[in-house]
Amino acid sequence: MTKTDKKVLIVDDLPTVLKQAVEVLGARYDVDTASSGAEALEKVESYKPDIVLLDMNMPDESGIACMEEIHSRPGCEELPVIFMVNDMSVMTNAKAYDQGASDFIKKPIIATSVYRKIDMHLKLAEIGWKFEL
Repeated sequence: MTKTDKKVLIVDDLPTVLKQAVEVLGARYDVDTASSGAEALEKVESYKPDIVLLDMNMPDESGIACMEEIHSRPGCEELPVIFMVNDMSVMTNAKAYDQGASDFIKKPIIATSVYRKIDMHLKLAEIGWKFEL
């Protein structure tokens, strides 16, 4: 497996999820973590990730609200955000897509599928393509 210089910020309130995500993704990407929405916003400013994997349900704020705050920051309007979810209800997915989500992955993270999604969204961001209705 080839390691890239792409930066992935993983945001989840559960240390076990962060640990597993770092183990899986750290072999391929430069990885940093945040355990809350507030910490994620700080890391977006300081770490400057190329993509964010964001827990949909955190105790301090919803993943959608955190994503909206990330996208409101100058230079982060098009930052790809992939939600990490336990359940994938149609209504939740629709709302998240409407608010700017790039994609979803189901927890626990499975390396090959998450690599494909991350690489795809990094490439789309690189070429400047964004889905619009």
